Amino acid sequence: MAVFTKEEIRELFSETNKAIAENSKAIAELRESQKKTDEKIDRLVESQKKTDAQLAKTDAQLAKTDAQLSRLGVKMDKMNEMYGGLGNNVGRATEELFFNTLHETPVLKGIKFDKVERNWRDRVGKCQDEYDIVMKNGSSIFILEAKFKATNADVEKLLTTKQENFNILFPEYKDYEQHWGLAATIIDEDLKDMAVNNGLTVLQYKGELIQHNPPSAPKVQRTP
Repeated sequence: MAVFTKEEIRELFSETNKAIAENSKAIAELRESQKKTDEKIDRLVESQKKTDAQLAKTDAQLAKTDAQLSRLGVKMDKMNEMYGGLGNNVGRATEELFFNTLHETPVLKGIKFDKVERNWRDRVGKCQDEYDIVMKNGSSIFILEAKFKATNADVEKLLTTKQENFNILFPEYKDYEQHWGLAATIIDEDLKDMAVNNGLTVLQYKGELIQHNPPSAPKVQRTP
C-alpha cells in the first residue's frame, strides 16, 4: 500500500480541483453552445412552421385557381360551341339564300345555266378543296363562294388557290368558259370594287339579287 506525504496529497487535491474547474468551464461552454444550438433549432422550427403555413396557403390558393380555371374552361367551351354553331348556321343560311335564288333564276352575267349545284368537293393527292355553288351549261361554268361577310382573304383565295385547285380537282372543266364570283351578304365597298376589278362577279342580296360584274361582262338578262 502506497504512503503519500502531506505535500503529495495537497498537490493531488490541487490538480484534482484544477481538473474539476477546467471540466466545469468546458461543461459551461458546452451548455452555452448547446443553448445557442437549441435557439437556432427553435428558430428553424418556427421558420419551418411559417413556411409550411405559407405553402399550405399557396396550395389552397392554387387549388382555388385551378377550380376557377376549370370553370372558365367549361364556360369557354360552351361559348365556343354556341358561337361556333351560330357562325356555322349563319354561313349555311347565307349559302342557302343565294343557292335558292340562283336555282330559281339561273342567270348570271347574261348567261343562262342548266344546272345549279352546291358543295362540290374532292381531293387529289394533297390537293383538296370545296366549292359552295356551281352553275353550268354545255360550255360555261360559274363557281361561287358564299360568305356572310366577305374578307380580303376570301377574295385572294378566289383569285389564286381556289381556281388552281379547281382545275386540278375537276380537269373535265378546264376547257369550259370559267366564271368566278363571290356571293356575300355583307361586303365593304372597297373590297367589292377590288374583286370586280380583278374579274370576279360580286353578288349581294337586298330584297333581290344584285350583280356587280367585271367591266367586260355582258348586261344581265332578267327573266320575267
